[in-house]
Amino acid sequence: MTQPLSSERLKAFLNTMRVGEVRTGRVISIEDREVLVELDGLPGPGKAVGCIPHGDLPRKATAHPSEAVGIGQQLAFEVIGVDWQQERVWASAAACEDPALRAFLLGLRRGATHQGRVASVHNFGVFVNLDGEPDQCTGFIRIPELSWRSFDHPADVVTAGQRVVGEIIDVDTRRGQVQLSLKALQEDPLLSFADQAGRVTTGRVTKLIPFGAFVRIADGIEGLVHNTQFGDEPVEDPGQIVSEGDEITVRIVEVDLVRRRLTLSARNLPQSEKRSD
Repeated sequence: MTQPLSSERLKAFLNTMRVGEVRTGRVISIEDREVLVELDGLPGPGKAVGCIPHGDLPRKATAHPSEAVGIGQQLAFEVIGVDWQQERVWASAAACEDPALRAFLLGLRRGATHQGRVASVHNFGVFVNLDGEPDQCTGFIRIPELSWRSFDHPADVVTAGQRVVGEIIDVDTRRGQVQLSLKALQEDPLLSFADQAGRVTTGRVTKLIPFGAFVRIADGIEGLVHNTQFGDEPVEDPGQIVSEGDEITVRIVEVDLVRRRLTLSARNLPQSEKRSD
C-alpha cells in the first residue's frame, strides 16, 4: 500500500517542480471536473499528487474526463503551477498531447515575427495558419491587434487566404495557440500628432457619451471633447451641441502618448480661424 508523504518531504519534492516543464504520472482518480495523477520521480515510498482540470485534459475530452483517460493510464503533462496549501501540482495534459505541435510552439519566441496565411475571419478575431506549423491552425489575432485604424469588422482589415506577418505576443502550449499582433508592426499614427498641440483641424463625431464626444481627426486617431470644451459654458448633454456623424472644427489641446489619449476643444475658435492641415 502506498504510504503518505511527510509534509516536509512532499514540499521538498514539489519544490523541484518548474512551471513549463514536462512530467509524467499515473491516473489514480477521475472526477467530474478533474483528473488526479500520482507523479513519477518521487524517491522512496509515498506519493505526490497532480491535478489536471477538465479543460487541460487531452482535447478529445468533451462531457466527462473519463472520455479522455482511464484509471492506471500513464500521462505526460506540463506543470502549470503548484498549490502549496493543498500540496499538489496543477498540470496540463493537453499541452503535451501532440509532440509535433509542442515542439513547434516551444520553438517560437515572444517578440519575434512570424508569417502565415489567414485561414478564417470572424467577428471575434482572425485564425492564421502559421508557416511551419503541424497540420492544424495555431495562429490567432484578436480584434485590438489587427490595426491602429478604426474598422467595423476584421474582414475590413484582412481576408481569408491573405499572407500576413505578425509579432508573436503569446505562445500558449495548453491551448495550442499563438497570439499574433499585426498592429505591433505598424507605426502608431498618434506619433505623427506628438507635437501638434494647438493645431486646429476638423473631425467627425463618432460617439456621444454623458461627459463629452469622441471626434475622429484622422484614420485611427480619435480624441475627446469634454462637455466643458464646447463653449464658454459647460453643457450637460453633448447631444445638445453635436450629433454622431457631424463634422466639427476642433483644436488639439494635449497629446498623451503614454496613455494614447488626445484631448480636443471646440471652444474659443474664431470664425476666421482656418484649420491648419
